[in-house]
Amino acid sequence: MEIFTEDLYKKYNQNISIEKIIIEKNSIFQKILIFDSKYFGRVMALDKVIQITERDHYGYSEMLTHVPILTHGKIKKVLIIGGGDGAIAAEVLKYPEIEEISICEIDKEVINLSRLYLKTINKGSLIHSKVNVIIKDASVLITQKDLTNYFDLVIADRPDPTGPGKNLFQIKFYQDIKNVLSETGIAVFQNGVPFFQEKELRETNKYLKKTFMLSGTYLTVVPTYIGGYMALTWASKKTDMSKNINTNKKLDIGEKLNTKYYTNEIHRSSFILPNWIKKILLPK
Repeated sequence: MEIFTEDLYKKYNQNISIEKIIIEKNSIFQKILIFDSKYFGRVMALDKVIQITERDHYGYSEMLTHVPILTHGKIKKVLIIGGGDGAIAAEVLKYPEIEEISICEIDKEVINLSRLYLKTINKGSLIHSKVNVIIKDASVLITQKDLTNYFDLVIADRPDPTGPGKNLFQIKFYQDIKNVLSETGIAVFQNGVPFFQEKELRETNKYLKKTFMLSGTYLTVVPTYIGGYMALTWASKKTDMSKNINTNKKLDIGEKLNTKYYTNEIHRSSFILPNWIKKILLPK
């Protein structure tokens, strides 16, 4: 049986048995591999790094979506940076009051292959009438003057800071995000696994504090993002996401939104950080 080996970290990796290769293709940006596995279902990897799996993505896509949306309570326009698999868009579409969803993905092949082979993950979100797919470098898109103060929510489903993804971890990126956010808008960012990616979290935290009035970190767990807790960071001009859970929404989150990971209790507890992560966030 063929084995997929992820090479994200030096001297440490994970192996997954491949039941069936669905497609293997080189785009102009990266090598795309989609395969079926026993424990994780369908998997997509880019340049030998796992991006999403059918069975465990909920801890990621739900926490990047429902935490800011339910905190804010009045989001109408959403920008998803990356997100070409469509999983986050599928979660955003659970809110009928949201009017517009833009996905900015640099690699058209990720969109095309996700439409064909990741339907159980995106549930058709990539062809939904509310969803506008933009094939562009996100670091360029967010400099457009016509987008100033435009989005109520920006979800940065960014890759690790390698290759083209490096631009999405520079201080200019956060400054440009601030410009496209509405006054009460919220931005959330993928920040890797602090156990292995301490520098990434520390630098992002530093840049967010320099750029925004309010910012912070919350946590989730995704088994294939090996190393324990995954850090998600947030920032806003006026909305304190660590305190403003919208308690006026009296509904059973798990039942009404059909979530597999997110609950009101998980929402609140995700902002409680272990001491070792608190120390990473201390100014130096």
